[in-house]
Amino acid sequence: MDLFKRDFIIREPLLVSILVLIAIVFSGLTHSYTQAYDRHRSALGIEWFARGNQALSEGSPVAAVEDFRTALFYDPRNWNYSMRLADALTRANHLEQALNYYLALWQRRPSDGLVNLQLARLSAEKGNAADAERYFNGAIFGDWPADAPDSRLTGSIELVNFYLNRGDTRHAESQLMILADNLPEDPQMHIRVGDLYSRLGDDPRALRQYQRAIELDANSLPAIQGAGQAAFRSGDYHAAHDYFDRLLSFDDSNALAKKQLAVIHSLFLLNPYERGIPDGEKTNRILRIFDVAGNRLNSCSSSAPAVGPLYERWKQLESIANAHFLSQHPEEADTLLDFATSAEKQAQSDCGQPSPDDSALLAIARLRETEGR
Repeated sequence: MDLFKRDFIIREPLLVSILVLIAIVFSGLTHSYTQAYDRHRSALGIEWFARGNQALSEGSPVAAVEDFRTALFYDPRNWNYSMRLADALTRANHLEQALNYYLALWQRRPSDGLVNLQLARLSAEKGNAADAERYFNGAIFGDWPADAPDSRLTGSIELVNFYLNRGDTRHAESQLMILADNLPEDPQMHIRVGDLYSRLGDDPRALRQYQRAIELDANSLPAIQGAGQAAFRSGDYHAAHDYFDRLLSFDDSNALAKKQLAVIHSLFLLNPYERGIPDGEKTNRILRIFDVAGNRLNSCSSSAPAVGPLYERWKQLESIANAHFLSQHPEEADTLLDFATSAEKQAQSDCGQPSPDDSALLAIARLRETEGR
């Protein structure tokens, strides 16, 4: 019995050591297996992620969705996989699913600029104005891993477009003024802001943006064309003439420049408010304007019912449309001019494409309205 006890006492540490060694071996094997399994899953995730990117590059977002979902199965917490899946869902027009993925990503990183921008776009698409505005601001002030200034400008521009699309000119204007004050010396950015000011109807500010773009790139055709259009709408026809003439010097086939120059030439001949012209020339221009409106009405009075009565009224006024009568009754010049501009505006919607003289008359009508004449 004593011998048995003595053998057990000797063997017990040995058995424990063997069991510990076995446990260590199995633990190592398990760890190695787990690492190999994780590496295999990671490799499969990478493979399916690459397939998804390939599908997107080939214009197959539906296939890409399945590929990215498979990649996420192998690596569920991978941020890039989730972002690409949300992007693919958006491109496949599965907007509700995309929104849910972006919301989940936002919960993980609420300051991420790109996630906020995508949520803003989707919220705007769904008509959720308050959410869209909140996420746009999140994108503007959020974190961007690269190209942060450009990305924030993109967010600001999209926010202005969002306001303009909703008809919210007050917020669009205030946001646009902030944006304009923080632009880089990039002609393309000044052009984009000029385009936004044009949409807002603020042509003087639009013109300044286009002019700055031209200072930075004297050969920028979009900037020159934008400046010409903004100057024309602002009533600065001499500046508009110079811009469109310059545009033709770069591209003599530019149809817009040719059309606008023809209108401006007519304006120079018809505008009764041109500074420095004598009273007699002003009267002659008003009479020519009256004739232009009459020709326009006559051309479509038989095919446009709303124009017929206007043409009859024109024929009634024709009896006073002469220099001798107007010299004795100068107040009637405004009667003729008022009628001609009103009739031309009506004919704009009823009589088809206007001639350069007709377009010039419409510009004169706008000039009268803006200057309260």
